[in-house]
Amino acid sequence: MTILKKAKYTGLLIGALATSVLISQQAAASEGYFQYAWGARHSALGGAGVADGKDATGQIINPANLMSLEGSEISLGMTLFSPRRKYTGSDQPGFSSMGEVVSDSNYFIIPNIAYSQRIDENSAWGLTVYGNGGMNTNFPAAGRPSPDCPPTGGEGIFCAGPLGVDLMQGFIAPSYARSFGNLSIGITPLLAFQRFKAEGLLAFSSFSSDAANLSDNGHSWAFGVSVKIGATYNLSDQFRVAASFQPKTKMGKLKKYAGLFADQGGMDIPMNFVVGIAFDMSDDVTFMADVKKIYYSKVGSVGNATNIPLPFGATGGPGFGWADVMAYKAGIEWKQSNQLTLRAGISTNDNPIGPEDVMLNILAPGVVKTRFTGGFAYKTSDTSSLELSAAYVPTVSVTGPEAFPGNPGHTIKVEMYQFALMLGWSNKF
Repeated sequence: MTILKKAKYTGLLIGALATSVLISQQAAASEGYFQYAWGARHSALGGAGVADGKDATGQIINPANLMSLEGSEISLGMTLFSPRRKYTGSDQPGFSSMGEVVSDSNYFIIPNIAYSQRIDENSAWGLTVYGNGGMNTNFPAAGRPSPDCPPTGGEGIFCAGPLGVDLMQGFIAPSYARSFGNLSIGITPLLAFQRFKAEGLLAFSSFSSDAANLSDNGHSWAFGVSVKIGATYNLSDQFRVAASFQPKTKMGKLKKYAGLFADQGGMDIPMNFVVGIAFDMSDDVTFMADVKKIYYSKVGSVGNATNIPLPFGATGGPGFGWADVMAYKAGIEWKQSNQLTLRAGISTNDNPIGPEDVMLNILAPGVVKTRFTGGFAYKTSDTSSLELSAAYVPTVSVTGPEAFPGNPGHTIKVEMYQFALMLGWSNKF
């Protein structure tokens, strides 16, 4: 098959699948609301791999990883992801009177796709479609004692029916990489977009600068452009170091929620970077370790404190109070035979939510910290492989005060645990 034909057929396949990828990235085994990994291989390795890109999805972490591949490769994957979120109040009059309420919508199917192709001995290009998520919740409109809500009545956690949000961020990402001896450098122009919806917040209308654009307005969309750059350096035949960096992505306003998010609906995508190493312990065993930082605090609508004395939506107004997140990842890969490769990993990250910001973060309890991962790849032919990975994230909870005057001693607890199963297929040309 010629290069032009391969590009044509692969482009058609990517185009057909891109839409499903972009509209389904609603939840993710997350570092805050960033995914910890993309693709079956890196998922099984705890998300490590900035310095070791042995499959096409490695370019998502570091575009310089394209130079680790020979020929062309397409990688397809599907993840069954289940985040379990729960809210528990202290059973006292007010917003904390609900007791325990469990979020619905516990299962999600998330596709994954990547393509890579060598141009010549010193250059390569690729294309990926991927996303962030993990901030969506759907708490049912459970009944309330009537004294707990305004005279107009109401039900649900905030007296305004079902409560929840749906955030999805997607990227269309072509990449180019080039090697200069032991150094490889890659660049990825990013077309970014995000979709957001909130419901059940109308009780906060008197605290909003634009009550008509606070809640229950359906999906709002915003777009932006950015770039990711990466580099890998081979210190020896067995040892590699690498880094990648993505600056803050300036996004358009989420206009339907200009009365909720600070700065009239602004919600940029945070700056983040990854550094890491890869060490070939033998011909068959590779160890990887990464450190990643996400600067949530630099995005006002996410990082501003919830108790800022300004209305929601105002310039410099309240946010979700998220702190920056530092993540640490390690993985090991063992080529057990020519057909079977085994993988395992672990990662841990900071919890971005403190007790003082728990109440608003019922909407987005991104509190998980440690995940345990594993998986394998099995070659079904000289060019094709099937991959399987699994991840488990133990329960983490945060408890804090109900953030309304006159309710001393009232507490709210948010908690979450997760598990995921990913099936992947790759083919080299």
